[in-house]
Amino acid sequence: MEHDTAAVVHLPRSAAEAVPPWPTPLVVRLAVSGLLINGIAAVLGGIHYLVSFPPWLDGVRVLLVLAGCILTGAALSWRAEVWWTWGLAAATALVGWAGLPETWDSYRLVLGVAVAVALGGALLLAVPKTWRLAAISLYLLFHFGGIFLATTSPHTHNYPAPMVTIQLYTRLYHPYLQFIYMRNAYHFYSPEPGPASLLVFLLRTDTGQHVQAVDPQTGNPYERKVYKHQWVVMPRRPDDVRDPLGLSYYRRLSLTEQLARGSPGVIVPEIFEKSEVQARRMTRLGLIPLHPTEPIGLQYRLPNSDVMRYLLPSYASHVILYHTPDVQTAARTTVKIYRLEHRTLRVETFAARQPDGSYASPFHPTTYLPFFMGEFDANGELIHPQDELLNWLVPVMPREPRPNDPDDPFRKTYLDYMSVHALDLTPQQVLRADESAGEVFNWSLLR
Repeated sequence: MEHDTAAVVHLPRSAAEAVPPWPTPLVVRLAVSGLLINGIAAVLGGIHYLVSFPPWLDGVRVLLVLAGCILTGAALSWRAEVWWTWGLAAATALVGWAGLPETWDSYRLVLGVAVAVALGGALLLAVPKTWRLAAISLYLLFHFGGIFLATTSPHTHNYPAPMVTIQLYTRLYHPYLQFIYMRNAYHFYSPEPGPASLLVFLLRTDTGQHVQAVDPQTGNPYERKVYKHQWVVMPRRPDDVRDPLGLSYYRRLSLTEQLARGSPGVIVPEIFEKSEVQARRMTRLGLIPLHPTEPIGLQYRLPNSDVMRYLLPSYASHVILYHTPDVQTAARTTVKIYRLEHRTLRVETFAARQPDGSYASPFHPTTYLPFFMGEFDANGELIHPQDELLNWLVPVMPREPRPNDPDDPFRKTYLDYMSVHALDLTPQQVLRADESAGEVFNWSLLR
């Protein structure tokens, strides 16, 4: 009688035996290939500082760095358990950073962070396991300590934050949390949410033609250039809602909030520079008045230095290059940037009926406060640094209806001084203009 013999099953004794790792020579060749490709891009970048070459070679440098990072990244994913693959990844990212054109500053920032992360990974794998666990534990304590301070650092006069919390958050944790963007979400919007910001751009393209015009302030005739105008709103529904949850729209809305970082209330007569700013503003009162209800100290918002140096020029170049068909048109185009601060209606105002029986619209033009942030060319250069209205509020003011409305051509219930300033028109011309035809800014675009 035959008996079945049980098969002998050999169980793997390690992860490497169960899933054999990629051969070391192959991983090394792949990682070194990525490093050498990035090195070629770095050599091209060094030559560019010595001699000029066609602009399309910058695109070649970007493609080389991208290919090199992909190859080394693949090698790292194959053998992430050894320290030398992380070291090669750090070297590849560093050389790729040098090989990228300076205009690719965001990509350079990503590679700079990759260098730090890869060096940290190599160090953790090179030290004994005990030290590795201790380092990871300390980092987790540091990270969650930052989140704890982010929730306790906001303070008011009635509920001041502890001094230790303020010092640690300001001096240690704020740069870290700002970098990983985990600061704003932990500052709860209580009791009232702050105003949201939208960006409005007016692109002005020089057509090369001239017409006779009259200066609205002096009444003197002069020869005026003819421009082609285009209004752009960022972000805008539904154009920027590109996913079911609208995340793309809210991410762009968060980007516009970066331009709101400024220093309100800096009009101090004792300081010459600030009083000069106020004096220049007063020269335009004949055409564009101050806002009737906002304190004058809050009608001037000086942006932070990084906003003026980097963000505004970047926005200007992007909008011009994106909305012009070719380089020649972009060179003849400038853009005026306005940051619109949208004020939420009070509950009492929203619930109360108006004299005609309707309710107040939360999107009425007078709920927006447009701040002029400058006029820029395609290179991001500020054209008029001494503009009288630079960084000032250009008001949108309520207007009492006329007895003959709606037959009266002045039928609008507001005065749009943003269009007055942007298009160099008079208030009467703006009131008579047709918004739907694009002659002035169409406020329905913000709904």
